[in-house]
Amino acid sequence: MTESGSTYRVTVRDATTGQVRWTGKPFKNLSEGEAPGLLVVPAGGKDHLVTWSEGATGGDALSKAKQMYAVDIYAADGSGDAVAPAHHVEIPASDYGTERVKDAGERLLVPVSDKHQVALDVTTGRTTAYDTDSLKAPGCSSCSFGNEIAALTERDPVVANGDGSFGVPGSWDARRITPAEADPTTGTVWPGSGGHLIARWEQKNLGDHNVWAVLDDRTGQVQASVLCPKPFIATADAPDSALSPNGRYLVSGHLAFDLQTKKGYCFEETDDSKPLTFDSVTDDGTAYGTSLTKGSLTGTKAPVQLTLATGTPKPLPAQEQGPIADFAGVGVFTHDEGNVPYLVVYRHKG
Repeated sequence: MTESGSTYRVTVRDATTGQVRWTGKPFKNLSEGEAPGLLVVPAGGKDHLVTWSEGATGGDALSKAKQMYAVDIYAADGSGDAVAPAHHVEIPASDYGTERVKDAGERLLVPVSDKHQVALDVTTGRTTAYDTDSLKAPGCSSCSFGNEIAALTERDPVVANGDGSFGVPGSWDARRITPAEADPTTGTVWPGSGGHLIARWEQKNLGDHNVWAVLDDRTGQVQASVLCPKPFIATADAPDSALSPNGRYLVSGHLAFDLQTKKGYCFEETDDSKPLTFDSVTDDGTAYGTSLTKGSLTGTKAPVQLTLATGTPKPLPAQEQGPIADFAGVGVFTHDEGNVPYLVVYRHKG
């Protein structure tokens, strides 16, 4: 995404050749002081490119401006040099809105206010409004307050409550699929990649581990799980995840899963080992990420590689770096030189 004066535009390149596939029409940014948001959302068997911004629009000497989200949705496989979005959607925002439009799984989640959220279907541009006060997490009949939309399936919201309940109302309830080692009253869930959810529970009987799992978002079925030492400092942040192009392997922060063999691996910090975080994974089950050496405010990162067939990580030479993303046949890397950012793409070896 590039800036020209008061407008922005997107450019899409072929990952294997670097050639420009298409360039979007210039659009106005509503956000003051920051660039528009940019997301790639897979839905309906296709990738969709989404830009969004939030700010005041309209208004004159007599009428007040209105706070709005402006969302443009492009088909990722377009062509041309001034491509218009397939859908342009404007959604009212609260006057004090500071939340971001989120990829919530299979739809976008637009936070209009504390109690009012909108799901946006990127394939059709249609919106569905949800009042969180009227939603109830499955398995929690007494939970009248504190319910929130944790993720979105193609049709329904995944509703969670602070008491550990979550699921899709009328479809599935997390307490019925909780792994045997987990305390069902401690569940938390986040959107994952490719129709998956990432869930976490504390271990039963006040154990010193957490149970992490990958779930199918439509059924809640556990696809893989792993016991993981509790971190020294707990975080409530949603873990990012990445899926291999063939859909077999998934990495999410310090976790790595083989969804075919249902095995999971955890690389949380322990007394003897540094924490590992993974950014990408290939079709052959090779994950790339970094280790973190604590001892400063930010820590020192070093590149690592994990072979999921064995679950064994290894360090890479310090001058190397892993790909930030992997497509079938190529790896994508970033590189800074003289404060100029570069995107570098290499074909797979052999």
